[in-house]
Amino acid sequence: MYMTAQSKAARRLFRGITVALTFLLAAFCGIREIDAKQAPSKAQPQYLAHERFRFERSITIAKPSYYTESEWRKQRGDDRRTFWRCDYPVFAGGHAATRINRTLREYVYSVSTYQDVPPVRPGTFKSAADDLIKSYLEERRTSGIQRPFQVEVNGSVLLNRPGLLTVHMTAHLDCGGAHSLDPIKVFVFDSNTGSQLKLADIFVPKFDSRLNRLIDKAFRKQNGLSATDPLDKPKGDFFGLSEKKLTYPGNFAVGVDGITFVYNEYEIAAYAYGPIEILIPWAELRPILKKAFKARCAAAFASR
Repeated sequence: MYMTAQSKAARRLFRGITVALTFLLAAFCGIREIDAKQAPSKAQPQYLAHERFRFERSITIAKPSYYTESEWRKQRGDDRRTFWRCDYPVFAGGHAATRINRTLREYVYSVSTYQDVPPVRPGTFKSAADDLIKSYLEERRTSGIQRPFQVEVNGSVLLNRPGLLTVHMTAHLDCGGAHSLDPIKVFVFDSNTGSQLKLADIFVPKFDSRLNRLIDKAFRKQNGLSATDPLDKPKGDFFGLSEKKLTYPGNFAVGVDGITFVYNEYEIAAYAYGPIEILIPWAELRPILKKAFKARCAAAFASR
């Protein structure tokens, strides 16, 4: 069967329209894909990008008298130096990152200069390092102290999920005492706003007694203590715990498996014990979590 001239023309027109529509649809989809890549929704929580910030100032010290010449020649690196250094993450991502970076910077400066947070006497890392070196040289001249002064603050990211960020900071502070101090500080942030989360942002009102029971139970299990063993002695040997129960600290880390509570040296035990950490799994914490925080965790851990 042969087509008429009219039917041939109609078919060519139909093909033209179909091709045009196909190109338009492809172009539309392409535009939408480009837009999605170039301009993600502002409401969508994001992971925070970060890089390391490092700063150091140091001097080589003179040989201490308690070393022989041959022993001193064997010493390497930090054994020969008084130094101030830091190495911790800094974040990118607008206003939230700016707030987070300011909080961490204030802590680094404060802990290294033995001040409260925020520092009573603010300054720069350079000024903190210069003050440490000056103090060491003065102490060596006036009191004969020979051990180097060494201050180091390090930080690492424990959790970086949409809406939740946990940063773990450690410090080593050795300025001529009997031994160093090595405090740990953990920061939990709302990475959408940069605000630091407190326990009151996580738990329902009047959570104290229930959280304390969880902490005490986990602590006893961790240390082989029964529910009735005293915590101070003879089995526990944890001073400052004359009370029957252990109470929670304000120093905590939010992680994938739960919340870890951190007690620093001397808080509940002698220096020899070092920092003490207690992990409470999410399953045990669930009954006292705020609904809003449960929703935050659901969104943060959705990609797990």
